[in-house]
Amino acid sequence: MILLFTTVFLLASCGHSQTIASSKELTGKLKDDLSILLPNGDFQADIIDGVKQAPRQIELSEKLQASIAKNYEWFVDYMKSVPEGQQMPYHINFGLTKDEYAELQRFMENIELVSTGNEKISIEHKDDIISFKSVNKLVLLNSLKINLKNKVVLFNNLKIPFSDTLNITSDKNALKNKWRGYCWILEEPKKFGANELKNLQNLKGRQYKLTVGRLEKNGKTYMSLKGREIENGEKKIDFELPLQF
Repeated sequence: MILLFTTVFLLASCGHSQTIASSKELTGKLKDDLSILLPNGDFQADIIDGVKQAPRQIELSEKLQASIAKNYEWFVDYMKSVPEGQQMPYHINFGLTKDEYAELQRFMENIELVSTGNEKISIEHKDDIISFKSVNKLVLLNSLKINLKNKVVLFNNLKIPFSDTLNITSDKNALKNKWRGYCWILEEPKKFGANELKNLQNLKGRQYKLTVGRLEKNGKTYMSLKGREIENGEKKIDFELPLQF
């Protein structure tokens, strides 16, 4: 949990690949665009769940996390003073010098995802349902379906509602790309407040999210399936499968 909070407040912001997204322009219509981004067929997908980190970044991150763990009650209260969407200003309780904190922020602003391997996925369209098949690290995709008619994502026994269209106009992100797409989010509660975070032993919540889009630089499809469940302060489910193909 300390690692999660550290990443959130610092960022303060959602191999050989086969390109399947054709030269067709996205239309802005969900059903049409998903047919372009997720066509029928078998494809080789890069699993981009690695993070490029310098040794210095790891060193500073560990110092910060250790200090937050020692000053956790203070840290939760300090979060209240920071407007939503803004980075936390420096404080001596971070366990870093002011220069070290600025250095760590620069590292976090330049995070880059890298491929850790690839796997074949199969995509099938039938009766307004898109389904997936894969193995090994991507076996969870077998439980994923997109209902185009109702604009809902089905994952195991969950219904994940459509959330928003996305238009990322800057390439200053972990993908190093501008991109457009769609996302579905199931989040309970909608937002953790400081009072909930103070009592980690009783913390309970879940978030499931599917993102599908097109990367501007290479025309590839980007897809990410994420699931997290916390009960009594312990992570019961925690996975993230970011792909590009």
